[in-house]
Order: sequence, then C-alpha cells, then structure tokens
Amino acid sequence: MTHANFLVKVTDATIPQVRKALKGAGIEVRSIILVHKEETETEEVHEEIQDEKKDEAKEQ
Repeated sequence: MTHANFLVKVTDATIPQVRKALKGAGIEVRSIILVHKEETETEEVHEEIQDEKKDEAKEQ
C-alpha cells in the first residue's frame, strides 16, 4: 500500500462535501486539512466596484 498527499483547491465546498465526493469516487481519505481560506468578491460586488470606477472617471 502507498500513501499519497494531494492539494485540492475548491470553490464553495466544505471539508465534509469534499470527503463525501472522494468517497463516492471510491477514494479512501485518511485526512483533510484546511491550509488556506480566503473570501473572494462575488460577481455582483465586482460589477458594483467597476460601476463606481466608471462613475468616478466620468466625474473627472
């Protein structure tokens, strides 16, 4: 038997969801560790920021 370590990056998934998906694919998971988590802009927020920048540019 061999053990392997993988880094998996996901969007909007929790550790239990990842574990369940891997188990469903027949992959035995020994452990999952959260290494880094960051909040990203939603598409709506991104559009609002772009609109504000355009308005500022028009005023100048």
